[in-house]
Amino acid sequence: MDTLASYDELPYDSLPLPETQPDFLAAVAKLHGFDAPAPAQARILELGCASGGNLIPLAWRWPGSDCVGVELSRVQAEAGADFIRHLGLSNIRIVHGDLAALPADLGEFDYIIAHGVFSWVPPAIQRALLDVCRCHLAPHGVAYVSFNVTAGWARLMPLRTALIERTAADLAAPERFVEARRVLAELEAEWTDQALLKEIAYLKSAAPSYLFHEYLAEFNMPTRFAEFAAQLDDHGLRYVGEAGSRHAVVELEDAWGLIPESMAGRWLDAEAALDEAHAVRFRRALIARADAPCAQPPQADALRQLAFHADLRSDDEIDLETTGEQVFVNPAGGAYPVAHPAMKAAAMILSAAYPAALAYPELLASTKHAMTDYDAGDVDEAAFRNALFPLVMAHGVTPSVDTMPSATEPVDRPRAHALARLQATSPGWTVSGARHVALELDGPGRILLSLLDGNRTLDELAVVLRNVLADAGYEQTPETIRAITHRMVWLFARQGLLTEPPRSPGPQ
Repeated sequence: MDTLASYDELPYDSLPLPETQPDFLAAVAKLHGFDAPAPAQARILELGCASGGNLIPLAWRWPGSDCVGVELSRVQAEAGADFIRHLGLSNIRIVHGDLAALPADLGEFDYIIAHGVFSWVPPAIQRALLDVCRCHLAPHGVAYVSFNVTAGWARLMPLRTALIERTAADLAAPERFVEARRVLAELEAEWTDQALLKEIAYLKSAAPSYLFHEYLAEFNMPTRFAEFAAQLDDHGLRYVGEAGSRHAVVELEDAWGLIPESMAGRWLDAEAALDEAHAVRFRRALIARADAPCAQPPQADALRQLAFHADLRSDDEIDLETTGEQVFVNPAGGAYPVAHPAMKAAAMILSAAYPAALAYPELLASTKHAMTDYDAGDVDEAAFRNALFPLVMAHGVTPSVDTMPSATEPVDRPRAHALARLQATSPGWTVSGARHVALELDGPGRILLSLLDGNRTLDELAVVLRNVLADAGYEQTPETIRAITHRMVWLFARQGLLTEPPRSPGPQ
């Protein structure tokens, strides 16, 4: 196949996906007793990489890595290659090609990423994807493969059927999307099923590419976890763990003393049962070669080997003396209730350090120090670890193997790094934070970021921003614009987009 027409016509947004980045995947593997390679020097392959919005920031972050992206849409592959040329990266390439026809000499990779591919291709390509994982994974490498799950999708399939039947299959993707929006309004008036109505409400505001490729494209094949595990076995692969957020995890009874190989069957059965009990809709599976060490259900004890970062806030005064539940919220709106007093202190400590991560011993020591300063009692290490574990599994706190330096504070002439400035000035590209999160910036925000080349003071930047807003019909006072400028520059600093100012030359 030369190209994929529907993805040329209506491409997915090319975004950084935090749960695919190898620093996080290595940490998840560690929670499952599996030692994955160090990300900074890794070989990374992304299948279905679109224009590289996920892969390019990884290559930028780790100049010692070697990154390869494969994309069937010629339009997107060429856009990614052009962006790489402008950025001047030499450790990444995006090729237009079919994952079922990769060159045999591609070599082995420490990390393989396949997000949004498996459920959206025919069975032959699914098998080819797993063959790629088996043939091109390094001995201790891990692959991330996401897929739709039958348990959660069974109730939504009538909506997909109705959209397919009531729209013309011969329309180009953008026109068929418009037709689908009309059909959604009809279905909203006709149907009473609350689950379907909730999905319709979401689709009315979702990205056009999501509605089309989930509900109108030829393939959307949800899979039962047991079937997926069987396919892994057929291809010489095995399950390592789940990279998605989880509010329930497998705990095997009477498993004390069992080696991972002895509990593998019971673990997989329990994972399948969790899908049914919680109507799981989407999985982000970590897999490895079958001849790699066998993983196990996630263990709280493994937290000691990791580092952690979190971007959280709470609108309430933090109570460190009682187990009263308080809610912490991340920038995406995710809410995480925390009751353990020491964990509340840890959440504040991690947020203050963001985007840097704190190694477990440092986080524990800082938490103990904070509790002592507030005269809030001693910290029991085991209880602290057990309070941290569910927050990590739910992705309120993110595990990491890379601590990363703390953010650079704004100076009078702030300078953003080259990747951020190129993303800001490239239409359709999303700005990515240091922790691989997508930043939603409006037009003035993108203009301001693009201007951070180290040559303008904050006051000069405020003048430029005021002129931009005035041209768009938004008149603001100089004081208001100055406050907005300072606030935005601090946001860029917190997301790790600013570079250290150049050092003055020392005495000769």
